[in-house]
Amino acid sequence: MTAILIVCEGNVCRSPYVERVLQARLDAVAPGRFHVSSAGTAATAGTPAFPRSAEAAHRHCADLEGFASTPLTAGLLAGTDLVLTMERAHRAAVLDLAPSLLRRTFTLREFARLVRPLLEQDDVTEEFWETFPRLVARSRLATTPITPEDDDVADPVRGDSVDHERMCATTDAAMDAVVACASRATEGADRARTAGA
Repeated sequence: MTAILIVCEGNVCRSPYVERVLQARLDAVAPGRFHVSSAGTAATAGTPAFPRSAEAAHRHCADLEGFASTPLTAGLLAGTDLVLTMERAHRAAVLDLAPSLLRRTFTLREFARLVRPLLEQDDVTEEFWETFPRLVARSRLATTPITPEDDDVADPVRGDSVDHERMCATTDAAMDAVVACASRATEGADRARTAGA
């Protein structure tokens, strides 16, 4: 099972939304193959999710009922296959705690930007989740953001409903790429298993 950790600051708005929506979407294309969790670089343990995030997740058939925020720790990062953060500052905080995750830690938008060329070139195979650090490193040489801020997802927690909807739209588009990788890899694994039967 591939373990994905989503990281933001307070673990009450952006990362809970992405955690539950991404889990639901991955379960739809690759049941039982992914575990998605989340944490915050400045989280207070046990805080419920922001109501707007819960409502938005519900529209994606995802549930934030019972969610409680979790502080980011080195122990939480152990055994994680992929860390997706909301901002570059969160990525830096992750790497301060776990430098060994350098090739497995990205902002969500950065990861989406880097894997889209791999999807277009049909480079996402059944072995993708084992080989993505090497593949994405190669892709990084060929694609850069227009500005560094383009890799971040702005925090809407102090904004209005429009700001929150913008966050949801931005993360939804980035999650499309993650789910596409999962779908492509699962299809490849299923084909390989059928061919070997």
